[in-house]
Amino acid sequence: MNDLSTLDSKEMQDLAAILGTAVSSGESSIVRVPELRINAKSVNKNTKKAIPQGSFYLKNSDKAAYAESVTFRPLASHVQFFNWDDVDGQRTLVNKSIAVLNPYKDEARDMRGSIACGMPSWDDRKEMPYEIAKKWRAMQHRLVRGLVSYTGKTEDGEEVFFDNEPCIMFHKNSTYGGFYNDFVKKIPKGHHLYNYEAKLTSEYNENGSVVWYTFNYEPDLSNMLPFTKLVHDTSIVFADSIRSENKYIDSQYMKAITEGSIDGSAMKALDSLDADFEEVV
Repeated sequence: MNDLSTLDSKEMQDLAAILGTAVSSGESSIVRVPELRINAKSVNKNTKKAIPQGSFYLKNSDKAAYAESVTFRPLASHVQFFNWDDVDGQRTLVNKSIAVLNPYKDEARDMRGSIACGMPSWDDRKEMPYEIAKKWRAMQHRLVRGLVSYTGKTEDGEEVFFDNEPCIMFHKNSTYGGFYNDFVKKIPKGHHLYNYEAKLTSEYNENGSVVWYTFNYEPDLSNMLPFTKLVHDTSIVFADSIRSENKYIDSQYMKAITEGSIDGSAMKALDSLDADFEEVV
């Protein structure tokens, strides 16, 4: 009874275009949702209690509960550029682009009046010293929004169940291509990302003293999921949020190119974004 597969086709197409969910065969407020992350630390620095490394958890949820694997159903996929810099000795988000579906075809206008936070071309980056090119590369993120389900445990051992919890993931550097290569490219042509879910696990990586984890996607293509009311309603909220944020960034883009600077309110908005996610170096 919750299957909305008979939803008006035009509405479905409009949603797919905004959310970036289609796999091609040939004014509301901006909504913040918990971020699905992989924990790389062995101890919670605030409570000094042990937490499992390589486990998934929802940052900014009511309770941080950790699990070795989760089930994730993607509802939206975009690329967005974020520029972090040192301001008064602190790592600060100083610029941000609109969310685009294809960074090679779409114009990722940003709040300071440039495109993709000034990202140089691939050919130019190839000629740069490694550390400089790495800094530019780290600006490009794949943002994946969706629903996550799992049973986890808090650092105190309390069991917590999340059922189709809206969330967002920020993928960059070594985690940037995983979603596209391991999930998107495997979806049958003419279908949508939200037709399927995947089991997510983490993979340990190290290079000298540097340790990090990457996301592994294992899509279940044997079970095509119905487009339920929950999925529809969550998609509407995500789409509305993306539209609102892009509209605001575009207004700052126009202001920057006409007046030559970003205004104080825009800087405050950027400052507030620090709470959305922390840059992982």
